[in-house]
Amino acid sequence: MAEARAGGDGAARITAVFTYLLEHRHPTDRAPYSLVEVAAGTSISVSTLKAMKSGDNANPKINTLLEIARFFNVPPDVWVTDKPLAHVLADRDLHDAMRDAGVESIALRSKDLTPENKQLVAQVIANARKSQGLDQDAR
Repeated sequence: MAEARAGGDGAARITAVFTYLLEHRHPTDRAPYSLVEVAAGTSISVSTLKAMKSGDNANPKINTLLEIARFFNVPPDVWVTDKPLAHVLADRDLHDAMRDAGVESIALRSKDLTPENKQLVAQVIANARKSQGLDQDAR
């Protein structure tokens, strides 16, 4: 996706963000959400969602934007931030991962380690991921 930024055409930003969310923010074991599925998971009509996706709704209600953000588990400011969308979503994913008590504990306990020991911890985690058949490049 070409990075949509706030300050440009509002309808274009909304369309770009919504399209990106539909295409990329879904469980890895399934296809992207359909507009019908988003409508069923929110209080938003399919016709409103279609208008947002096509760029015909340049001024959706704030509650609509909040519901869509909640559905896709993204921060509400995704619609208006000056940050590139990829950074906003990466920040959210990191925040969600850190909520896991085990991950938070690892991060907090490694805070004062030397760079060499941090690299050692990273290697142990990479080995554990490999032993479980998980993606080695997960961030």
